[in-house]
Amino acid sequence: MGFLARTSALFVGASRFQSYHEALLVEDDREAALRSAQREIRQTLREAARKIPLEGRFWRGRFVTVAASQRPSIVPKFKTQGSVDYDLLVEPWHLPPQQIDLDDGVYFNVEYLDSGEPALVAEALYQFIEEALGPLCKARGWYMPEKDCCVRVQIARDAHIDLPIYSAPRRVTEAIAFQAQDTALAKRSGERYERLPSDKIMLAYRDGTWTQSDPLRMKDWVEACVTRYGPDFRRVCRYLKGWRDQRWAKPCLTSITLMVAIEKALGMLNGGHRALPDDHLLYEVAQRLPGILRGELLNPVFPGQRIILNDWSPEDRDAVIGSAEALAADLHSALKGTHDATLVVESLRRALGTRIPYRPDAVEMMPTIAATVAAERPAKVASPAVSASTSG
Repeated sequence: MGFLARTSALFVGASRFQSYHEALLVEDDREAALRSAQREIRQTLREAARKIPLEGRFWRGRFVTVAASQRPSIVPKFKTQGSVDYDLLVEPWHLPPQQIDLDDGVYFNVEYLDSGEPALVAEALYQFIEEALGPLCKARGWYMPEKDCCVRVQIARDAHIDLPIYSAPRRVTEAIAFQAQDTALAKRSGERYERLPSDKIMLAYRDGTWTQSDPLRMKDWVEACVTRYGPDFRRVCRYLKGWRDQRWAKPCLTSITLMVAIEKALGMLNGGHRALPDDHLLYEVAQRLPGILRGELLNPVFPGQRIILNDWSPEDRDAVIGSAEALAADLHSALKGTHDATLVVESLRRALGTRIPYRPDAVEMMPTIAATVAAERPAKVASPAVSASTSG
C-alpha cells in the first residue's frame, strides 16, 4: 500500500514554523554553557596535573619509591566523546531527570608496568580530579555526584559533564591531540601518528581496576555509518532518540542500542533510503524496528566479545518492543491510513510527541490510485452522428 500523506515539512522544516528536527536540537546557549564549563575544567586539570609526579599515592610498582624527579611528567590530554562528538545530541523531553551531557575523556600519558597495567593508581586519579575541581565547583555552584566509571560534574539541574579517565602510552595521547587539529594543517605539517591497538588504552574505575577500552572505536563506527547512509543516519537517530526520550523518563533503551538497530534497518533498505523523504524513511525504519529489537544486538565495536546491547529483563523487553510496535502502528495510521490531514498530524503526535508541530495545513495529501486513474482516464468522445441511408 502506498503512502497517502507526505509530512516532510513537519520533520525537516518550513520557514513559517519550527519542525520536529529543529525542536530536537539543543539550543545554542545551552550547548555553549557545556563548552564553556568544559574549557574551565580542562584548564584546571592541566594546571593541577603538575603535582602528580610529586606524590607517591598516585603511583604503582617501581615508581612508588623513586624520587619525584625520576617520575615521568604527566600532561593530561582531552577528547570529546559521545553524542556531542557524534553530532547526535538532542534536547531531552523529561527535564529532569533527563539531562544534556558532554563526555570529555581525560587521557593520562603514562608508563606501563611489566604486568601490562598503567603505573598510575586508578582510584587516586579519581581523587586527583575531584580535589582539583573542588574549588572550581564551589565557585561555580557545581557539584560532583559519585559515579563508578567517571567523574561527573553537575553544572545545572539539567546538564552535566562526564569525565571518564583513561591511560594511554604517550604516542596515543599525542595522536589524540593531533586529531583535533585542522586536517589541512595536519597534511601540511607532514606529521603522522600511527594509531596504536585498542588494548593500549585503558579505562579507570573508581574501585581501582583498569579495563581495556577505546572510545575512539565508537566514533569510527558512527562515521562509517554516516559514510554509508549519508546524513539520513544522523537525522533518523535524532528522531528516534526524541521518541525514546518522550516515551520514557528513564529509558533502558540506550543510544548505542538504538543506533545499532537503526543501522540494521537502513541496511535492510538496500540503498532505497536515499530516495525517501524523512517522514517516509522514518516509517520504513519504524516498521522494521520491533523485529530488530527482538533479535540479539551486539556491540559493533567489540564483535569478538559478544557484548549484547539488548540484554534486558523480560519486563523491559516487553515494554520496549511493545512501544516500538505502537510507534510503527501510529506511523502507519498517519502516513498510510487516512486522507484527513488533521488525523495525520494527530497520529504523528501520538507516535512522536508534541514536538511534532500541529500544522495540518503543512500536510500534503497524496492522490489515491483510484483518483489517479480517474484523473488520467481519457475524456469520453461522443460517437459521430450517422444519418440513415438506403442502398441499392
